Amino acid sequence: MRITYRQMPPTSVFYARATGAYACSCAAAWHHLDAWLDRYCARGRARRAFGIFHDNPRTTPPELLRYDACVPLAACAELEPNEGIGRQTLPTGTWAVYTHIGPHREAGDFISTLHGDLIPKRGLSVDYDRPILAVYLNDPRVTREAHRRTELCIPVIPIPALVASNDGTTTDTLDVTALARRLASCASSLP
Repeated sequence: MRITYRQMPPTSVFYARATGAYACSCAAAWHHLDAWLDRYCARGRARRAFGIFHDNPRTTPPELLRYDACVPLAACAELEPNEGIGRQTLPTGTWAVYTHIGPHREAGDFISTLHGDLIPKRGLSVDYDRPILAVYLNDPRVTREAHRRTELCIPVIPIPALVASNDGTTTDTLDVTALARRLASCASSLP
């Protein structure tokens, strides 16, 4: 699996929340948000969308799991939220990002692998103070399941790593977050 690291800025969004097992709550939240967007003919304005997985299904009872379906506020800024639609700001920070291509229903397995296996093997710790995000890059109403692209974003906290010097000593530390920020800025400047 190819994992990249990214600093994400805070993003204001409209959202609809549903609770329950993620297999059901994701669909319910999107149904509510899509109906609201369709009412204002605004669905096509959102080029990307977000899903927020607030709770860990291994430690939270299924009926208490919270999922938010979100669209950027900038795409629909003139709209007013109504019953069940709110505004919030997505958290900022460093994220380990895996781009999944395929059906959205497969995301849970990939999130489990990233969260429980790959992130710790890379010397990072999951930041449990922030939720897991999914960034939906295609509109599922017009994109076939096999071609849907979703960025699965696991919040990570930097772990200072010892850096060896030329004489074999380990005196300095490397800030993984700063390194991720530098790599992201270099990558964004490429053609």
